Amino acid sequence: MRLSEVVVGTKVKVVNVYFPPGLQNRIFGLGFVPGSVVEVVREAPLGDPRVYLVRGKMITLRNDEAAFIEVEPISRFIPLSMAEVGKKYIVREFAGGTFFLSRMASLGIKEGSVIQVLKRYPIIAFVNGKETKIGMGMAEKIIVEEI
Repeated sequence: MRLSEVVVGTKVKVVNVYFPPGLQNRIFGLGFVPGSVVEVVREAPLGDPRVYLVRGKMITLRNDEAAFIEVEPISRFIPLSMAEVGKKYIVREFAGGTFFLSRMASLGIKEGSVIQVLKRYPIIAFVNGKETKIGMGMAEKIIVEEI
């Protein structure tokens, strides 16, 4: 997964950096080295650039730069929007209000439901024996754990 795909509020670990050598040293100097923990703090109103907390420093990167940084989640619980295609997840909790919860109920998604992601952008998932389309905004509010 790329750093540019990570949801705001999520912590991840840097796995690899794919910048050309000249730029790679600059990125390493900012703290984006393999093994570093990075938190996505916030993003601009249109989603680019985004602010990351790395080794106690706030760093701003554009999404095209963050796409060169490979990361992996450090928590067992992740938003469904970060789920990998083909894997199965169990719903652990929801981070939405009353309208969101009623929408989830109408789709048959509740705590304990098993979801298999078939496609991303938008997410097409297999839930309760049928394919369901879940928008990225909703997927960010569904907290899952890989089975």
